Amino acid sequence: MRFYPLSQSPLYKLESRKKLAELLDLSRRELELLANSGIGSYSFFDTKAKNGKKTRHVEHPHPPLRKVQRSLTRLLGRIEPPAYLHSAFRGRSYVTNASKHAYSERSAKIDIKSFFKAADSSRVARAFRDQFECSGDVAAILSKLTTILGHIPTGGNSSTMISFWAYKPMFDEIYSLSFGANVVMTCCVDDMTFTGEKVSRGFINSVRLIVRKFGLKTHKERYFSKNTPKIITGVAVTSNGLRLPNARRRKLHDGFALVKTEPNLKERVKKAESLLGRAAEAQQVEPRFGAEVFLATKVLNETRAALRGSKRVIQLLCVLPNHGHIFAVNWVTLFG
Repeated sequence: MRFYPLSQSPLYKLESRKKLAELLDLSRRELELLANSGIGSYSFFDTKAKNGKKTRHVEHPHPPLRKVQRSLTRLLGRIEPPAYLHSAFRGRSYVTNASKHAYSERSAKIDIKSFFKAADSSRVARAFRDQFECSGDVAAILSKLTTILGHIPTGGNSSTMISFWAYKPMFDEIYSLSFGANVVMTCCVDDMTFTGEKVSRGFINSVRLIVRKFGLKTHKERYFSKNTPKIITGVAVTSNGLRLPNARRRKLHDGFALVKTEPNLKERVKKAESLLGRAAEAQQVEPRFGAEVFLATKVLNETRAALRGSKRVIQLLCVLPNHGHIFAVNWVTLFG
């Protein structure tokens, strides 16, 4: 995908609500209604985090707002991203993020704590006003479309992209600090990693101070010595290049057994879909996992076929003796 400078974005120096509505494929009235719908455009629920231990609160937009957030993400995703960013934009991922860090150098990583919930809606409006030079009312509308209850929604379709633009001045300042110290810096959503000779606790403390200046907090600080394997955004950086961490290898291996032993066909399909996703992610890190992708695809296809085969569609023909004719009853689907 070819990117262009921010100055060429249709959002740049946007001053008309009518033009914004056109960009988002809405009427002016639809734009106003969505922007002012508040919690009425969201579903709220709790779900288990990936580790299965913590509960994650999700703020999920309803379809009309979700469509608008996706449109806005596409518009923002065409702008040239900074070299340090490895999320939100096409061609950037947790794998490209890890690939920028050397096994032979010392590294450190640190996360922004509860980034979306801590990301203030005023920062979003300020980003569109100051960086994009939009008018105040357009910036306010864009903030309303992409935030809820004063922060960026945890389940929003534009949240990853918007969180970057809202705090781009902070990330740029951290990048300037890193560049001046000849340190490689990458960012993947809220996960920042630094590699270089001058990476130290003092350097990371300087990073923390910058983050704090923007009203955020950090946590999950971790350091890696030279010439030791390091896990960066779920990828092992080793002397032999990027590798799938052992925990993810085991989970992939166990996934095949879990699908096979699941008695409920509907649940088996869900587990097979999850397995295929896990195998595809493994292949991104190590191409040799293509064999697992092939096997997982086969398992998924077979499982879906078994589910379809468990459905029996029968057309019942009943003879009604009192009327002397045949009555065709509607299709009845029986699930095995």
